[in-house]
This record gives sequence, structure tokens and C-alpha cells, in this order.
Amino acid sequence: MDEDISPERIALPAAQETAILVNRQSGTVRSMGEDAVRALVADAWQGETAPQLFLIDGSEVEATVRRLTIERTVTRLIVGGGDGTITSVAGLLAGSGIAMGLLPLGTMNLLANALGISADPAQALRQMHGAVTTRIDAARAGDELFLHHVSIGIQPRMVKIREKLGYSSRLTKMLAGLRAMAAVLLNPQSQRLRLTLDGRVLEVKAPALLVSNNVYENSAWLKQAALDEGVLGIYMVKPMSGLSYLRLALDLLRGRWRDNLNVNEERARTVTIERRRRFGRRAKSIRATLDGELRLLPLPLTITSQPAALDVLVPPKA
Repeated sequence: MDEDISPERIALPAAQETAILVNRQSGTVRSMGEDAVRALVADAWQGETAPQLFLIDGSEVEATVRRLTIERTVTRLIVGGGDGTITSVAGLLAGSGIAMGLLPLGTMNLLANALGISADPAQALRQMHGAVTTRIDAARAGDELFLHHVSIGIQPRMVKIREKLGYSSRLTKMLAGLRAMAAVLLNPQSQRLRLTLDGRVLEVKAPALLVSNNVYENSAWLKQAALDEGVLGIYMVKPMSGLSYLRLALDLLRGRWRDNLNVNEERARTVTIERRRRFGRRAKSIRATLDGELRLLPLPLTITSQPAALDVLVPPKA
């Protein structure tokens, strides 16, 4: 065994026990075409027996993954789609013994970036062909598994506006996102929250709260520093002026957000979130984004770290 590979990073068979599932509704697939996806798979396996390829609609993903976990015919499932597709499949594969590979076809590709997987589909498939398996943490917000973060406040407001504006491609999605960001920052709204961090209570007033699966490194785009520390990062943004929001955005782009005094950071293994409305009434639910997907989550909301919950495929030297 390679000295760089620990006992938990074991090479798996490359073809017969591998399947590839691709959401044909992802923007990347629509732009490049399904025949091009098939050609990329054949090229990555270079004459070997290529894995079975499922090119399916998003509505078929859950049923297909459940069938594969029941049949137990594969030990590796490479998933092509955006962060929402990756997270939904991860929730089905956790604890199944099937290792999940990533073919990043979304806008942000947050987990793929953290795992060192190329954003180029052809290169990512070649990496998955020679990948090894390792185990990473997940986290749960109530009953829902997530891999990167849960966000309350600014991000779900932006996503709601963006979805209302509509988009038809990756570019128009980004443009709609910029319009949504401008609308939210012109009318910032804070929420009064009670956080219980491993038994310690904090009362906060924040326009944005983010809970991450493991803590972020001090770099651009909120990349996780590690994926196996079994801890949650809790990031709270203070109420501030529009100009201060712009400064924070610049700090995020420059990877210097920890130097911004309007961001508070905490760490815990369990976080419980409660929200109070006017006159002390308890809210029963809260709008949030879970790995970028809009959700209405019940309150109080308990978020817990799930150490070593998911087997994933990574490039051998990642």
C-alpha cells in the first residue's frame, strides 16, 4: 500500500463496481450535451470497461440511489450535479458502505473544491477513475444531512429573490444572484436568536448566521480547513451599514474575513437555534439554506456534527 494512504484510504476496483449518476438537468450537461458526457466517461476509462452511466432527471435521483443501495451492486457511486444534488445523494449513501465520488457540475461545487477535485469535468472523471476512498464528517440540521453549511438570514433571502427572478443558465443564475444580493443589502434585516453551543447560551442579533460542517480556513470562498475534525463552525455577522457589508464582501474575496470585526466566530459540536418574534413569541420555523438549497426548518433547530459519516472518493494525493 502507498505510504501516503492510511488504512482508511483504500483503493477500490475501477470499473465493474462503479456507477456514475448524472443529473441531466444541470446547467453544465445542458450546455455540453449528453453525448459529450458519455464521451468523457469513455475517455476517462481509456479502453477499460466503463462504469454504468445513469443520465437522469433530478426527480429520478432519489429513487435511483435507493435502488442501488438496496441491490448492493456497486461500491462506488460517482455523482454529477451541483451542491444540492451532491448533498441529497450523500444523505442516502451515509452509512450504506457505498463511497460517493464527485463530478462537479454546479455553480459553487463547495465539497469538490475542499476535496481537491477539479472543476473541469474531464479532469474530474480522470481523478475519479484512480480515486481512493476516505471518510469525512457530515452534519445534520434536524433530520437533514448537510456537507458544507446551513445559513440563516442574508443567504436564504437572496436565494428566495434569485429563484423568483428566474434563470436559464449558469451565467443568468449568477446575474440573478447579484441582483438578489443588491436587493438584500439595500434592506438588511436582523433576527434575534438564542444559540446554545454545547450547553453555553448566547443571545445574538444578526442579519446572517452560518453554521458550517468543520471550520473554515482564512481564505476566499469559505473553504473548509479540514473535513474530519468533528466540529461545527458558527459564524455570526453583526448588524452594520451598507458600506460595511461591501467591506465584508471584499474581505471575503481577499480571504481576510477573519480580520473583519463585524464577524464573530465560535466552535461547538452541537448548536441549538431558537428565534423570538415580537412580544416574546417563539417562532415555529425558520427559513434557511442547506448547502445552498432553500429550506423551511422547524424550531428549535438542533445542528450536530456527524464525525466520519460519509465515505467519499478523492484523488490519491488530495
